[in-house]
Amino acid sequence: MASATTNHYDLIVLGTDFAGLVAAALVARRGKRVLVIPHGPIDGRYRLARRGFALDTAPLVHLGCPAVQRVFEELGLWTQIRREHRPLGELLHYALADHRLDAEPNDSSWLRETHREWPEDPVAEAWEHRRQWSEATDELLDDLLGSDSALVPDGFWSRRFLARVSNQLPAADFDELGPLTAGHPLRAQSRALEAWLQHLSPAQLGKAASLRISRLWERGPEDRSGGGPGLREQLVQRLELKSGEVKSNLRIAEIMHKRGRVTGITLLGKRDRYGCDHMLIATDPRRLIDGPLVAASLPKPLQVSLDNIESAARRFVLHLDIDERGIGPGLEGLVVCVPERAIETNEGAGMTYLRLEPGPGQEGVRSVSIVRVLGPDESTDDVRERILDELEQRGVLPFARPWLRLIHSPHDGREATDGAGQRLEAFGADTALRVPMDPLYRLRGAAPSLGVGMLPHSSGIKNLYFASRMTYPGLGLEGEFAAGWAAAGAVAAAGRAGLGRNLFLGRG
Repeated sequence: MASATTNHYDLIVLGTDFAGLVAAALVARRGKRVLVIPHGPIDGRYRLARRGFALDTAPLVHLGCPAVQRVFEELGLWTQIRREHRPLGELLHYALADHRLDAEPNDSSWLRETHREWPEDPVAEAWEHRRQWSEATDELLDDLLGSDSALVPDGFWSRRFLARVSNQLPAADFDELGPLTAGHPLRAQSRALEAWLQHLSPAQLGKAASLRISRLWERGPEDRSGGGPGLREQLVQRLELKSGEVKSNLRIAEIMHKRGRVTGITLLGKRDRYGCDHMLIATDPRRLIDGPLVAASLPKPLQVSLDNIESAARRFVLHLDIDERGIGPGLEGLVVCVPERAIETNEGAGMTYLRLEPGPGQEGVRSVSIVRVLGPDESTDDVRERILDELEQRGVLPFARPWLRLIHSPHDGREATDGAGQRLEAFGADTALRVPMDPLYRLRGAAPSLGVGMLPHSSGIKNLYFASRMTYPGLGLEGEFAAGWAAAGAVAAAGRAGLGRNLFLGRG
């Protein structure tokens, strides 16, 4: 039998989460040989014919945070990222159960709108109270999350770090909107973005993480052109400029172990074996169990940790092309639809986020991206219709169906159609997709540390690490960059140039 060819890497990364791309780019920058096997679209898009559609449409409000800044400083991209990160500059619409708020992204406009809706309520006083606590919490978290003690493998779980958190940040039962009554609609609105901007069930999100999201949103909200897919492309480019490779066509047959260490992988349909000194899983490890990653080979504490993580909700993505005549006057930018029972459920289910964007190049046509948060067992068979019905009933897209040129989701196994339900032949025959939805995680029986920490970097196997959206889900993109930096440090230490601590005292 012919011997297998062996390619050896310092680090093999499995998965597409930002944390894995960050770690891969940093390790390659530090002179190591890196291979990324995505197991999914590494650019964060799915494709119909030649068009790409984003799988995550949330604004990148975390790009100015210390962990993100630290990564891009080392990669030589911080000046460019800072220049491209800017306020949305679009109208923000909030469709509450019985109220509609339309505001420009600034405080004065927002307070005018809320006073118009609730002229007798202490809204301004409550908002000022919340703003003060958000700012104070934000400053503390900048210091904590930019510290060397946090940005090392499992630094979030150290007793010293958790002691600093408990001593300095607001208690879980603290009421930052104290002047408002318990059932006031603005309480639901104040937390409406949480199910979109991070990966933890809002019911388990710590008070500090919740206040941080609100403050980041109030700073702009800010985003960058190209969104998440564009950011991924920049990380991949930096990876490939050094000693990194991305091989999207590979399928793993087995993760090889020897004497308590991972030694590499075998590939489906190939005789090659890829060896490695370190391996990083940058996706939900449960997707690999009973496949390449055999459950019996994992330490018992890790198996217990994974068994206690469950999905509280899922994000369903829907893309539309619509004739401009089907868009009501005054509708621009971003719409947040809050369901009636948002405060009672607090898992995020029922939240809908809509963004109007430039069209696909056809005159008079706009594109609309929609994210709907579904319950963990909610059927996707008729979600398209339910979303469009609700947007019509709530006056967001009234009477839009005759003007729809494209309706498609990557999650429901249904083909691309127009508003009348007719199949769109221009996109080809394979438009019925079943891409897994992004979950909002929940830890069974306990609240995660700080409301953000869920799955530690350490696997119990010496050279196998985790870094994904599951590591610090409540911190969203910021948490993924922190996880990626820490995982990179376990493989190759950072150099000193350009990494002084003074960078993280402010956003700069």
